[in-house]
Amino acid sequence: MVEFAYSAKDTGGQTVSSSLQAADRKEAIRKIRSRGLTPIRVTAGGNSPTKVSKPVKTEKKAVAAGSEVKKAKSVRLGRRHALPFLKNFYELHKSGLPIAEALRILGKRIKDPAQAVIIKNLLRNVQEGKSLSDSLAEMDRVFDGSTVNLVGAGEMTGNLHEVLDRLIEYMENRREMRNKVIGSLVYPCVILFAAICVVLLFLFVLMPKMQTLFDSLGGTLPLPTRLLLGLADFLLYVGPFILVGGFLLFTSLWRWHKTESGALFIDRLLLRIPLVGNMIIYAETTQITQTLGLLLENGVTTVEAFKLTGRTVGNKYIFREFRDVRQKVFEGTAVSKALENMAIMPDIMIDLISVGENTGNLVPSFYEVTKMFQKRLGQILATLTGVISLGALLFAFLFVALIAFGIVSAIFSVSSSLSH
Repeated sequence: MVEFAYSAKDTGGQTVSSSLQAADRKEAIRKIRSRGLTPIRVTAGGNSPTKVSKPVKTEKKAVAAGSEVKKAKSVRLGRRHALPFLKNFYELHKSGLPIAEALRILGKRIKDPAQAVIIKNLLRNVQEGKSLSDSLAEMDRVFDGSTVNLVGAGEMTGNLHEVLDRLIEYMENRREMRNKVIGSLVYPCVILFAAICVVLLFLFVLMPKMQTLFDSLGGTLPLPTRLLLGLADFLLYVGPFILVGGFLLFTSLWRWHKTESGALFIDRLLLRIPLVGNMIIYAETTQITQTLGLLLENGVTTVEAFKLTGRTVGNKYIFREFRDVRQKVFEGTAVSKALENMAIMPDIMIDLISVGENTGNLVPSFYEVTKMFQKRLGQILATLTGVISLGALLFAFLFVALIAFGIVSAIFSVSSSLSH
């Protein structure tokens, strides 16, 4: 048994400092929570508080160290390279290989240049005596703060392979959800694109030829045909200005979204759009609960877990609201009460988390909420896809029908004038 000194918040928000005996840090955190306290710092043997490794903003060593590889081919490292590396490393490490040996074997068999750069840097740092989590932290282009802290928690508790297993599952679920969103939008976008192409073909290819024919035959064209010809002329002369104006507007909004005030305004506005707003809320809720559950399950303190989870929130308005929740949790407020202050959070989520707190099973409650909102997000995506697809089909059908009616009515009108 090891003696752990800790600082924690009680239910009244007061800071409590004491010590206890536990087999490891994870068990110490569990005992602290069983006393109704929220851990802030936990340290073994009375040393300075031991925190889970945090991502340190250092020079981009991954790019610098990969200069040799870049001589042959340019390598751009990013978040997409994290999951393939973790899966390969997990397969070797779970069989009992030490970290350095697993990295060495990976370095010999991996052919992908980006993976080679990652493994080379990690192996060098590990051989210099650094922990795996500290090595990951130096490659912050690839590994985010949550990944670094989870790996650090796994190293400290001695169950790194279990942490990697849950982390890989979490990252795969997130990737699957992102691919589902993209895949759901492909079909309606293809339909809409085809509809626009058909309309443009009629307006700019067929209609001018029909107009030349009608002019040569003479006679007065009916109103629908004149409207179509006027629309074709309008788009032909004004269309380029509309495209340029739309591009400039989009660019301006994109640049404004990069600012704090612009991102806050636009992201809040998106939440008010029917279906789209619910989709964003459910996606962010799933991200928040899944990340919190994964961090808390692996020994990260509540305050640190909320801090790291906030970095994964994409919507700036939800991020600002969640930052206030994190502050309330730090002050000792119950998690369910703090989340209740976020008006956008669904009531069922608050109820499930409240039950989890009362029964001491907060982590399973987070996972239950994650599963629930993943299903709801899938339903919204299906509905949104159906609405966009139906709208594109109706647009194409009505416009083509209008063009056909204009042409047919013009033919009848010209034929009638010729007969007289």
